[in-house]
This record gives sequence, C-alpha cells and structure tokens, in this order.
Amino acid sequence: MANIKISDIPIFTKIIVTFMIIVLPLFTLSLVLNELGKQEVKRQISHSISTTTHYYFANLEKELERVIRAQQTFVNDENLLKLSSANSILSAYQRTKTINDLTDKLVALKDSSSYIKDITVYIDSMGGVVSTSDQMERPGIKDEMEAIARATYTNGVPITAWDDRLHLNVMHPAFLLNKEADWKTPAFIHNIELSQEALADALESLPQEGGAVLFNSFWSLSNQQYPEALEAVKRYAEQREGQLLSTEQVKVGKENYMVVVDSSAFLDATLVFYFPENLLVGQLKTYGTWFWLLVGSTLIIVVLFSYGIYLLIQRPLQMLIRRFRSVEEGNLNAIQMPLRADEFGYLFNRFDHAVKRLRTLIDELYVQKIRLQQSELKQLQMQITPHFLYNSFYILHRLIKHGDNQTAELVSRNLGDYFQFITRNGLEEVALQDEVNHVRSYVEIQNVRFSNRIEVAFGDLPPDCEEIKVPRLILQPLVENAYEHGLGETIAGGYLQIWFRHEAGQLSVMVQDNGAGMAESEYLLLSRQLDGSEEGETIGLVNIQRRLKLRYGDLGGLEVLPGEEKGLTVRIYIPVGPEHKGV
Repeated sequence: MANIKISDIPIFTKIIVTFMIIVLPLFTLSLVLNELGKQEVKRQISHSISTTTHYYFANLEKELERVIRAQQTFVNDENLLKLSSANSILSAYQRTKTINDLTDKLVALKDSSSYIKDITVYIDSMGGVVSTSDQMERPGIKDEMEAIARATYTNGVPITAWDDRLHLNVMHPAFLLNKEADWKTPAFIHNIELSQEALADALESLPQEGGAVLFNSFWSLSNQQYPEALEAVKRYAEQREGQLLSTEQVKVGKENYMVVVDSSAFLDATLVFYFPENLLVGQLKTYGTWFWLLVGSTLIIVVLFSYGIYLLIQRPLQMLIRRFRSVEEGNLNAIQMPLRADEFGYLFNRFDHAVKRLRTLIDELYVQKIRLQQSELKQLQMQITPHFLYNSFYILHRLIKHGDNQTAELVSRNLGDYFQFITRNGLEEVALQDEVNHVRSYVEIQNVRFSNRIEVAFGDLPPDCEEIKVPRLILQPLVENAYEHGLGETIAGGYLQIWFRHEAGQLSVMVQDNGAGMAESEYLLLSRQLDGSEEGETIGLVNIQRRLKLRYGDLGGLEVLPGEEKGLTVRIYIPVGPEHKGV
C-alpha cells in the first residue's frame, strides 16, 4: 500500500473521494439554511405573485384601453360617415368599395388583439351591418344592436355585459338617456364583442397553483381553480377598502388563503388571485451571516475542487489533446508519452499504437493506390482498337496500285509517326504538343482516305500550354470517333474542327463536327456513363474520362455536347499550372 502512487489510483475512486470531501460542508450549510429560509421564501413568492398579477392586469387594461381608443376613432372614419350619411347618393360601385374598405379596417382592428372576437357596425341608413364575420345580414340585427347599446347605460362601461357576452360600444351621435321613451336610433352603432375564451386563457397564464377571477357587479370570469373558495374571496374583494393592490390572508373554511387583489378604475373591474397558504415555505430570517459564510465556503470549495480536477484530469487531457492536434497536422511520428498505470496511461498507450498502425496503413494504401492507377492507365491505353492500321494499309495499297507515289509517301511517313507514338509503352504521359502532332498525323492519313469530303481545321495551341503533361492518347480517339461515327457517311461538306481555349487556369480542347450526331436516348445514356451514374460497355469516351479523372481528379474530365444544328462537340478540360508543366 505504501508503494501505491496517486496516479495509479483509478479515476473513479479519485472523483468519489474528491466529491465527498467537497459536499460534506455544503450538506451542513444546506440543513441550516433550509430551516432559516422558509418564511423568506413565502414573502418572496407572495411578492412575486402580487407583481405578476398586477403586471398582467395592467397589460390587460392597456390593451383594452388601446382597443377602445381605436374603436373611438371610427366616429370620424370617412368610409363609415359615407355609409351612415350619404348612403343614398352613392353608386353601387362606390357603396361596395366603401363597405370593403370599412371591412378591411374592421378586420385589421380585430386582428390587432386576441381579445376581440367579432366587430359589428350597424348603420341605420343601410338597415344592415358591416361585420368581420360572415353574417352580414340576419333577422333582428337592428334590435340586437340597439339592445346592446341600451345595455351600455345600465350594465356599465367601458365593458358592457349583455346576453352572457361582453361588449365595447360606440354610438354616433351619442345619447346619454335616462328614460326608454327618449331613445332615438343613432346613425351607427360600433360594437366590439370581447372573446371570453381569450380572457379566460389569459387568467390561465397566471400561476397554475392558484385561482383567478376577473369581475365587477355585472359579469365575472374565472379560471376554475379552487372553486370552493371563489365566492368567499369575491366577497372579501368587494368589501375591502384602501389601496388598489394588496395581498391579504383570508380564511375559507378550515384553510387559509393568500389573496392578491388588484382593481382598475378604468375598466371598473377587479382581479383576484388566490392560493392556499400551505403551498408556500417558510420565511428566511437572519440569513446575512450564513450567506457570507456560504459565499466564503463556496469560494474555498471551488478553488480546491478546480485544483483537484486539474491535477486528476485536466493535465493528462491537455497532453492527449496536444497529441491529437499533432496527428491532425499530419505528424504521425511517435511521441513518448508519460508512463502511467491508471486509465490515462491506458489511453496514451492505445493512442500511440493506433497512430503507428494508422501510419503503416497509410503507407500500404498509398503504394497500392499508385500501383493500381498505373496498372489501370496501361490497361485503358491497350483498349485502343487497331482497325485504323487495316484502313491505312488499304489506303497505301490503293495509292501504290494507281501510281500515286507522292501521296503514298505522305501516308507512309504519317503512318510511321502515328505508330511510333502509339508504341511508346514506357510513356504514360506526354507533352500536349506531342499529343497534338500525333493527331495531325492521324488527320493527314484520314484526309487521304476521305479525299475532299471532309474539311479539317486546327486551332492554334497556346504556347504556354505546349509542354503540359497529359495522359497519352486522349485526343486521337476523339478525332477518330468523329470520323467513324459522325462523318463516316458524309458524301460532301463534312467539317471537323479541333481548337483550344486557355482561361482561368484551365485548358479546354474541343473536337467539333457537323456529322450525324447522336439520338437523344444515346446522348443521355452516354452522359450517365461519363458521370458514373450508370454502368455499361466501356467505350473510348468513357475510357478517356476515367483516365482524366485518375490523373486530375475533379479538376479534369470530358463532356459531350450536342451541336447547335447537327453534329457533336466533345470537350476535354484539364488544369493548367506550374505543377502540370514539364516532367
């Protein structure tokens, strides 16, 4: 036991011991503070609920006050005044437009507040209403509007209770009447029906542990929490005197309730929030000394805990992180890690083994990939068919038979250059200039074969691209494909163009003909084969595409484009830069 080092002890044991040492003082302080804090928590919660209740009620009052002010602006609304005073002289179009404009304003007002359920404007000259609901005309609407307006002077303002609904009313002109006989129908009555569901939902937003009721002498809304105490707390709120906002204790049956009462003179309403007193905990008293003792103890504990964590975990982790970053930067050389017998020692050891194994696998895979690429390039080069040789001998035979020795000499010289280039088995890449000269030799032979049926035009190869190293035999198969498949059946007027374009670090080589072209189905199939989305018979264009991708990756490749009228254009694009020039 005396020879066991701290670094050899398992980390789990270290953490358990460290935490036990840390939390014991906290347990003691927590027991003391729990007893001392009950009463203070009660006061703080009561104050918080009182503040929340007042904040909610003040927001409700401001929102309804805003709605009422917006409603009152309709007294001077141009569209409403037209309909109420000049309706008879309006054309059908003017009346419809005025009604639509007024409806848009009503809808905007309704959408501005979740507390508005519906807005209805009764216009006496129309004998009907403009409403945000679908019921524009219905029996008895005039009587209903007048009944709601009359109720305004008997059931209170600004919120009027009528037929178990809550309303906000504005009339023009306003009649403050005391007798039924003096009633005269106003020019219009602007009525807003409040959403009792939205008001009830707002009461639900208060703490769920308590009940809430919003009421006055004519109407009442409740969130249905603690219904057994509802009437008692309402009577208390109605009978109390003094400040608008207060928090009191009310006994209901055998249980005490904390009651928060807030009143609004503007709404002529009272909000009461109540909850059982036993939901609260005790009051905090004389907590100052214990608070500073807790702060001091916490600081000491944090320092000790942080230093312990640093010694046990942080420093080994930092060493391991530095090793990870070194590997991310490409350094796979072995680094001597400190010898340890705990879990970190095991991690250090396994990590070093993993890095060594990774370095070995990378070396093996890299060599294997290089060999595989070389083998595949040679195999692709060998797939070029020798049928051109047969045609060339037939051409020579025909020329010699007819005594055209000068042309036969030209064909034989170009044929020798052609096959000298083909049989360079040791060269996987050649200068682009040599590849273009090889194509020129091939074209010279084909010109003899096709006589004057096909005109061939070579563009100038940019001088700075002549020495670019490219895979051997990537251009001649494209020209051969144009002769055999595009221009082979051409009787006259055939055209073949090979041209070059160098821009933005990329060289494009285009082989364009005006031959037969390809059917759309063949073109789509070839496009899928070139992008690798479909397997099929490996043809010359696909071979060239694979060779370019092996050599240049995504920076090089081949694409086939249909001609503007007929024929086909094949484009090879390869990157141009210092790293691609020379040997």
